[in-house]
Amino acid sequence: MESFKERLVNEIRSKSLAENMSDRETFFLSYCEKLEQSEIIQDYYYVHFKGLGRNNKKIQIDGYEYNPLDSKLTLFIVPPLAYYENKSLNMKDADSYFKKAKAFYFEAEKIKEEAEESSEGYGLAFDIVKNKQMKINILEVVILTDYLKSSFIKKIDSTIEKDIQVHYSIYDISRMKLIDDSFNGKEPLIINLKDDFGAEGIPVLPASKTDDYQAYLCNIPGVLLAKIYNKYQSRLLEGNVRSFLQIKGKVNKGIRNTILNNPEMFFAFNNGIAATAEAIEISQSKDGLNIIGFTDLQIVNGGQTTASLANAWENDIKLDSREQMKKIYVPMKISVVNQKVAEDLIPNISRYANSQNKVSDADLASNHPFHRKVEELSRTTPGPTVKGIQFGSYWYYERTNGQYKQETYKSTDSFRKNFELLNPKNQIIKKVDLAKYYNIFLMKPHIASAGSQMSFNKFSEWMINEWDKNSNFVNDEFYRKIVALAILFKKTDYIVRNQAWYDSYKANIVAYSLSLLIYKVENDYPELTIDLYSIWKEQDLSQGWIKQIEVVSFEVYKHLTRKDRFVENVTEWAKREVSWNMAKEIVVEYDKEFLKLLVNKDYVKTQEFSAIKEHKKNNEINDLLKVYEYGAIYWKEVYDWGEQQNIWNSRDISFLKLAIAIDEGKVLTDKQSTKILQVLEKARTESFPK
Repeated sequence: MESFKERLVNEIRSKSLAENMSDRETFFLSYCEKLEQSEIIQDYYYVHFKGLGRNNKKIQIDGYEYNPLDSKLTLFIVPPLAYYENKSLNMKDADSYFKKAKAFYFEAEKIKEEAEESSEGYGLAFDIVKNKQMKINILEVVILTDYLKSSFIKKIDSTIEKDIQVHYSIYDISRMKLIDDSFNGKEPLIINLKDDFGAEGIPVLPASKTDDYQAYLCNIPGVLLAKIYNKYQSRLLEGNVRSFLQIKGKVNKGIRNTILNNPEMFFAFNNGIAATAEAIEISQSKDGLNIIGFTDLQIVNGGQTTASLANAWENDIKLDSREQMKKIYVPMKISVVNQKVAEDLIPNISRYANSQNKVSDADLASNHPFHRKVEELSRTTPGPTVKGIQFGSYWYYERTNGQYKQETYKSTDSFRKNFELLNPKNQIIKKVDLAKYYNIFLMKPHIASAGSQMSFNKFSEWMINEWDKNSNFVNDEFYRKIVALAILFKKTDYIVRNQAWYDSYKANIVAYSLSLLIYKVENDYPELTIDLYSIWKEQDLSQGWIKQIEVVSFEVYKHLTRKDRFVENVTEWAKREVSWNMAKEIVVEYDKEFLKLLVNKDYVKTQEFSAIKEHKKNNEINDLLKVYEYGAIYWKEVYDWGEQQNIWNSRDISFLKLAIAIDEGKVLTDKQSTKILQVLEKARTESFPK
């Protein structure tokens, strides 16, 4: 614990100095990053606000998150940092902090009337009062602290205040250490049906078993499912399902109608839910097996069913929903998945479970070959040596949450230090970061500002379209562009933070400033473009860039906080396309040094085309080697199997005969080899077993 806290404090202080942030903000961002990685929160904003409400009631928040899927507003509060002291948090003090944060919500009207209109506190209070941008059914108050929670604090019951459910959580130093120490960087979601919900268990039947998973079938009472969801909410939903529901809306009118008017037919009308778990606890009773607990339960299909039951339980009481739901049982299939294969298996279970639903490819894009290719490039492409350092470090692409930490999980200190030297923590690029950087490059700052999930989905739509046209665009040149965009974003973030006029909305200002520069150069100097390769080569921004960003960012700040904006909350205003369209009208004064940095657009296009061509050639050579490695006997097996299945056309047969002839001295071309492997992929799609 002491070493973890010392490391945390050192990281906070060094980052605070390097990026000119307060220790409080750095601490908040550090904790929230871990909670985001643990999939407890998604999009969070640092907003430090202190004030007084009615009767001099103390008010304080340090940030917030709004989850539209759960209609939940989370308010964070950070007590004064303990640093190297060993302070404890008792229930009396915790309750004091909870009251300060709650007061922001319940005193929002007063805050709106008295706070500066340009402050983030004002914007959040305005949205709470007007209830236009955020519908709030649940208020969650969270203490983030480096204190050690008192052992007497076991459970904090929810309350209902002015018809709002209020939930309470404390993330102290011990809880954060457990998350940090976990193998995948996630806090395990452990459900005990007896202790948490007073349920004796769910009768269950074993259905299937392999080395990778065990399958079970059961009927879960609708009331129990609703209660579980109302406690854990969208944390129960596997990422693809969460993404899908967030866009489509969570309450299905047909399901709701069945719940309220025909609950006895729910089993017949509803397809039920499919779920995965890391483990389940089963007990034996005289009537058979019962599930009495879950570890990391995730609903991969049936999220809308679950959310609709939970919604009816809470919001349709006047329509006798709670009595009606006692008649409902929901069929559930559970796959207990081996942790070693969970990364690949769970997304596939989700994909196939949702195959009859309108879940887009973008919703299922996390494991797309694009991300695996970028991951591969990030591990094999060191950055250039700069500033006298005699080796190039890597920009680590974290395709899955917690991947970076897993590299040194249970390793020696010397191995960890060497790994972090070659792969610095400040050079991690997460897939949601990549999406944000590229949306900015594609001149969509309103999308980049719309939250990580929306930004990732929109980027995925673009990426899948490009990949389907020509996957060779993901090459060394493309990877260097990604890194250059990361450097551009991080440096602009630092520049904006250090401007005399800056007070808030940094993420939006950065996104708009960079997109605006790219847009203006494209329109004012159509034959030129920004030089991302030079940024990669120098791993930094030149003075021309810095001066230009200083000028543009101030103009963007004035635009985002303009009095005639259509949405009061600046953060929400930045998400609107109309805001971006109005920003395009900003007149940009160009710095002379910046203009010298621009390069010929045709030259850049030629470089990118050459990289695609070279990558395609390398892939074809690799395909040639693969065909010869498989050998003629293997290709004869493929041919015979396809003949039995009657799947070959004349073109397939001609390519397979070329492959079968390699032992007779037949020399294949690179392109022929690529076509042969495509025939093999066709066979595998048709269930060829090898």
